[in-house]
Amino acid sequence: MAKIKEAVFDAGPVIHLSELKKQKCFSLFKKIFISNEVSEETKNFKKPANFAIEGLDGKHKDITKIIAEKHELDLGEASSIALCRQKGIKLFFTDDLEARVFAKSFELEVHGTIAILLRCFREKILSKTETIETLKALKTDSSLFITSDLIEWAVKEVKKF
Repeated sequence: MAKIKEAVFDAGPVIHLSELKKQKCFSLFKKIFISNEVSEETKNFKKPANFAIEGLDGKHKDITKIIAEKHELDLGEASSIALCRQKGIKLFFTDDLEARVFAKSFELEVHGTIAILLRCFREKILSKTETIETLKALKTDSSLFITSDLIEWAVKEVKKF
């Protein structure tokens, strides 16, 4: 399995994968960085050893505040984008549409929970059946707001293999 070197996560993927009991998907990554704000938002979920909670320096705390106020993102999303900038990490995982759009303006590569599940399938961390069941459970058993069309697309992608 080719592990992804490093990424920054917003709370969404941590919460949704944990709600679905798919924490093994975090093994795709050598290191997952989360901000203090995301750590607080996800404090009720166990995180594996490859998670690192990273504080922001003064400059990036200011950036977080500006992002949150001017672009109406919550502190977890804003601090995660600032953390990407502070650490020079281009790979950012969030399920929030506004955060995704804004992060792309910083030239970040943005993905969400579905992309993690599809990669886990390709890397054989999840079986075909388990992947399809988990994708469907995103709609019914997690707090993620997701459209049926997107779930159907992802299931079709898995079934192609």
